[in-house]
Amino acid sequence: MKRFYPWLVCSFLGLAFGSCSENTDFILQGELDNVGSDRILVVYDDPEPKLDTIYPQGGKFVYKLLPDTVQLFRLVDKAGNVIPVFADKGWRVMLSGSFTSPEVAGDGPNRDYQEFRSSIASLKDSAEVRRIAADFVRSHPGSFASAYLIDRYFAQIPSPDMEYIRKLVEPLNGNIKDSRILSIILQALSQKKEEDSDNVSYFSCRNRKGEYVSWVDKENDFTLINFWASWNGESIAERDSLESVVKSFPSRINFRILNLSLDYDREAWLAACKKDDAHWIEICDCTGWENSVLKQQNVTRLPANILVDRNRKILARNLYGEAFKNKILQLTKKD
Repeated sequence: MKRFYPWLVCSFLGLAFGSCSENTDFILQGELDNVGSDRILVVYDDPEPKLDTIYPQGGKFVYKLLPDTVQLFRLVDKAGNVIPVFADKGWRVMLSGSFTSPEVAGDGPNRDYQEFRSSIASLKDSAEVRRIAADFVRSHPGSFASAYLIDRYFAQIPSPDMEYIRKLVEPLNGNIKDSRILSIILQALSQKKEEDSDNVSYFSCRNRKGEYVSWVDKENDFTLINFWASWNGESIAERDSLESVVKSFPSRINFRILNLSLDYDREAWLAACKKDDAHWIEICDCTGWENSVLKQQNVTRLPANILVDRNRKILARNLYGEAFKNKILQLTKKD
């Protein structure tokens, strides 16, 4: 990853970045509370997925890039809080406040999304938030913020309503429909079959050695895909409880746990990993909540896990402690 340190790219004083008016770079200037010098991950969603890192000083930073087209990326702090940012040539964006209560000022969809964020600031009812999100999408057919809201509030939820999403997408401008974030949603929804809802799709992630590990494993009859993250204490506690149960299993049991981390930061993930063995494997693709298995199975919170057999069939969900132990012993019991 490249390192970006706060430096004076150009003066932000004067007439709304006037000294940089001819600069085609996208420039994000941030001054965030409760960040200090903690690094901030930059997770790109559109037009292609990738990671970068910002190293602020006292919460202040300047981040720039030269986008070929409109790009969506998310700033992620060490607690997993997210701030979406939209970038295009020549746009200037100012970010203040905090990760939990950000204030965004500047060009393009950033201004639109701040408008939406302000409209739901006092709301706690998720249904009302989705209603306002739908109204925003209908009134902003040319904004990339609408694509983000469709993904955030209508696609990344348990049992998304495909027809409703299609109705929201249909009136959008062509360039918004063609955005990667909507293309992925529509493709995933069109391929989702009712008869396959009780099965896990093929997937693979890298282990600590950089080797790809898949759920497909001829030597084990059952696999528990356990979701956790170094920034989520409850999921770490549940992961550790699973480890103690696995150690109590008889050697004859053909079973393993794939601990799939939702970390964006590889170093943070590695520091929090447990020791691998035949029944315990740590994996991570550093995409956080964008992981394909999470999306397919509508996993929206931590901790969580899914028990599958070698045919990808889901046998149980969210098993911990004695319930987990008894289920495995029952499945592997010999006549």
